[in-house]
Amino acid sequence: MQVNIENKGEYRKYTFLREERYQFQGLRNENYIEAELKVTLTSIENETPVFTVEMPLYKQSNKDGMYKWVGDLHQLREKIVCTLNENGQLGKIINLTEVQNKWQEIKPKIILKHRNEKYREIFIKGVEELLEDGERLAEALRFAMPYQLLFPGIHFKEFKKNEIINGYRELPNFIAAKSVPITTEERISELEDGRYQIDVKGSIDEDNFEQDKVTAMIRILKNRPRVPTLLQLNYIERYLLEEWPWSEQSMCMSLAQIPGTLYREEKNILKAAAHDRSPA
Repeated sequence: MQVNIENKGEYRKYTFLREERYQFQGLRNENYIEAELKVTLTSIENETPVFTVEMPLYKQSNKDGMYKWVGDLHQLREKIVCTLNENGQLGKIINLTEVQNKWQEIKPKIILKHRNEKYREIFIKGVEELLEDGERLAEALRFAMPYQLLFPGIHFKEFKKNEIINGYRELPNFIAAKSVPITTEERISELEDGRYQIDVKGSIDEDNFEQDKVTAMIRILKNRPRVPTLLQLNYIERYLLEEWPWSEQSMCMSLAQIPGTLYREEKNILKAAAHDRSPA
């Protein structure tokens, strides 16, 4: 799947749906997200595509704790202009200055709204450190939804029917570890109607996962040396392709659990709306 200059200026509108359920020790949380996106292939520079991802509508059901911060900071993601890297995933953030200016605009309101929260200053510092470094911001968004479903790393790969290609993903923000590294097996197949589908199955990259840190943290919390600590992961993705660089529908489901301690389930769906083929 290669870059085609004829695609320049085309856009697609998507509906993004997400369900997440999380349980750690006695703490349980659920959250449901609905968002509307417009994704435009803005330009192609030195054979590198540049996309503009606009998210004018964002709704979530949970407005407590960390979820409250995520919702309040959504304005920083209302418009992201980015390239694809050599792996076909989100690369460089082109409009970093615009995002930084948006933060300065909403920062006083955020501070006022969260003025009575104990960890307010830690969160504010974290946001500012993230926005100071374009590479760090890109790294944070690369495997976050919906950007992973938009740019999963399939665009620069040469697929052959029923041949397995290896890839890489991450499950971000995991306890005691920065993330869960995931190696993937990706396979393309032709459907009866002539369209193509890519199925992805993931497993933990055990050589690079910091299982020892997770084990240590759980044993401290449980105060028992023989408590189960090994992470179990079920991970799949599916893409129904339209034409480069667009997918008609994308899905990612994951279930990460440590029996007796952790349960983390995520379901993500990205569905394209009906469209014409004219440029934006």
